[in-house]
Amino acid sequence: MTLPNIDQFGEKRTDSPYWNESCWFAFSVPERKIHGFFYYFFRPNMNLLVGGPAMWDDSGANSYDCLFYDWQHIQAMPEGAEKFNFRAENGMAVELLEPWKQYRLLYDRHDFKLDLVWTAISEPHDFGGLEETTSGATGHRMHLEQCGRVTGTIRYKGEEFAVDSYSLRDTSFGERHFGQVMRGSYFSGIASPDLAFHTLTIGGDGEQKVAGGFLIKDGVMASLVGGSRRVTEEGKYTPAAFAFDMEDKLGRTLSLTARSSSHLIFPGYPDVPTVWSYLDWETEGQTGLLGDLQEFYPAADFRLRLRGQ
Repeated sequence: MTLPNIDQFGEKRTDSPYWNESCWFAFSVPERKIHGFFYYFFRPNMNLLVGGPAMWDDSGANSYDCLFYDWQHIQAMPEGAEKFNFRAENGMAVELLEPWKQYRLLYDRHDFKLDLVWTAISEPHDFGGLEETTSGATGHRMHLEQCGRVTGTIRYKGEEFAVDSYSLRDTSFGERHFGQVMRGSYFSGIASPDLAFHTLTIGGDGEQKVAGGFLIKDGVMASLVGGSRRVTEEGKYTPAAFAFDMEDKLGRTLSLTARSSSHLIFPGYPDVPTVWSYLDWETEGQTGLLGDLQEFYPAADFRLRLRGQ
């Protein structure tokens, strides 16, 4: 697979103020149904760094009542910052330990101390140009997902959380304009290095069709070419349960069922409300598998959903 240097800023950067370089790592504490992200993006032509960590369970679904939330919208890029080597004003820092393979994630502020190491267990998967038709992304677009394992500790208000879970990460570059996003879902699950998936589905509340993603089966990764997700139980903010069938370009299929919990209404993109959830999934006799669900809506649609209209 020929890929750009995903650990560096994009080589073909335009002069658009909307040029965006994003990085996201998931983490979980499964026994507590705690889910979280370490997420940031650069707008280098604005000299802007946006992001921070968040951690939540089922005790609060908003930025102001979840376990912890420090997503900063306005801070200058640190001088000399690299995509995976910087220390931000809000206490967030990243260290590149091994290219494409291992990253250290750090944060220390507001009595929340995070020290995690993310290590790849698969090769990256090229998401291709899918975002151009679903999220307003344009211009020399690159978007990759990769399966890994994240380990370390989080200390918050006197309690220590041991983190040791499978984790998806993504990284991207390209021009990104928000406000044109379609209704859809971005979700994944990792059972082991031999079995995992990631997908983007697009459509309405009942059924959505696969727009892309990958399946890892028997340790072999291949891009998805078809499939659908069918909601079997609605929740207040996001689907509570669904069934998902997928097919990859090798002709392999996988069917699974999933249930969401521990929701966070993420306001990071004002025009694109996203409900971020912990996902339990099962397939082929394997149960209690860990996943991540990001359900995204046009703002007007989400507003109507919350108002019961």
